[in-house]
Amino acid sequence: MVSVRWNKSASLACALCFVWAAPPLAAQRDVPSGPDVLFFAAYRRGEPITQWPLNKTLHQIPELKGLKPATDERQLPQVLSRVSENLEKFVENFVNTTSLETIEETAKGGKPQKVERVEKFRYMMLARPQAKFGLIEYRNDLQGREIPPPGKLDRNFVKTGGFAEIPLFFAAEQQIWSDFRYLGEQRVDGCSTQVVAFAEHVWPVAVAGRWDHGEESIPLLLQGVAWIRSGDYQVLQMRTDLLAPVPPLMRLTTHVRYANNHFEGGPIAFWLPQEVQVTANVGPYVFTNRHTYSGYQLFRVESVIKPAPAEK
Repeated sequence: MVSVRWNKSASLACALCFVWAAPPLAAQRDVPSGPDVLFFAAYRRGEPITQWPLNKTLHQIPELKGLKPATDERQLPQVLSRVSENLEKFVENFVNTTSLETIEETAKGGKPQKVERVEKFRYMMLARPQAKFGLIEYRNDLQGREIPPPGKLDRNFVKTGGFAEIPLFFAAEQQIWSDFRYLGEQRVDGCSTQVVAFAEHVWPVAVAGRWDHGEESIPLLLQGVAWIRSGDYQVLQMRTDLLAPVPPLMRLTTHVRYANNHFEGGPIAFWLPQEVQVTANVGPYVFTNRHTYSGYQLFRVESVIKPAPAEK
């Protein structure tokens, strides 16, 4: 069985990246080991969003303002089925793309107390060959050079990525690793949406990746909310959070808004990130990144074989 998994690593001087891979054996899902035991204990003390009372949900997730709460969950199976069908088509038909990415970065809590900067990149999203799920995502500078992980001179900022893949929590193979709850209906940007919450199980096999901070490596388990457009079941926006604080990582919140992109000659329209807000609280530090994407284009790699020069 193939499952969706994020492999994410970050520190005060490292980027946060996303890689999809097959999980470990399901038989190992309940057996954390080594230092992970303490982190899993923290996750188990948390209360997942799928179990929150409505008033707590509305208070903790301000994006739910205007929600018309559901009286039952009869619509949930159909929503999950239709969303997973769209995601399967998305991955099967995905074409390599590039866009202009602008990142507004803010860090608080260090010395100086607040630092800010704005950077621009070419953001690449490539289909993963011979894999059912997952994309390859990375950045180039505007001259086409791949951006390496930040080094010692970049300790004030943490970069994040992989936002096109976040809806894959709702992929058919991934749904077994989470609980889901139908919250109700809400209008978003003039569209009627059906709102679904999810929370990953506290199993090592469901770990969404790792946050590496100095000598410490924290397994990530996430929960969140998806706003799914009524009628065609496309994900318009998503918010994800940690299942519980796992010190020193007290918060990791990502909010992504998606937009419809149709490329000439492409088989379907692709819903790709348009705007992203990320907030990470790490000990005394607060990192906030705002990503915007524009100018999506098809990306083609061409190679030319030049004949060897003739011998004189």
